[in-house]
Amino acid sequence: MKTTVYAFALFFLLPILAVTGCKKNGTSGDDRPVFSYTEPITNPPDEFLVVFNTSIVGDRIALISFENDNVWEIEKLGDGRISFFIGNDSVNHPITLIDTLGLKSDKTYELIVSNIYTSEFNNFFVGFTKLDTTYADFEPKF
Repeated sequence: MKTTVYAFALFFLLPILAVTGCKKNGTSGDDRPVFSYTEPITNPPDEFLVVFNTSIVGDRIALISFENDNVWEIEKLGDGRISFFIGNDSVNHPITLIDTLGLKSDKTYELIVSNIYTSEFNNFFVGFTKLDTTYADFEPKF
């Protein structure tokens, strides 16, 4: 009987707890659209969030591509123990809190969330905001 109760908790309650963890990371009241890291993100809106489930130690990778060359403010939201990088063909650029980068339309970028510290039930968010800055004149381009 105990194993049935544990199996029920494992397969039904844990996913519910993982989903409700969104509120824990301070995203309540944020009206930006939220994309999951599990599906490729193509041509997102001017402001959006990407959510990563970090309840298991390891890396999570989201693929993202853009319609136009633009300058983006990229913000790490969530547990400070978790590392976040944006990667292109050859380089992984760390983002410790917030950064501004020029991103090209002909590339697919990797958003890499690396959790080596905790196995708590958490969701980790990355925020993107397109800036009104001319891409051609902006540095650094990534």
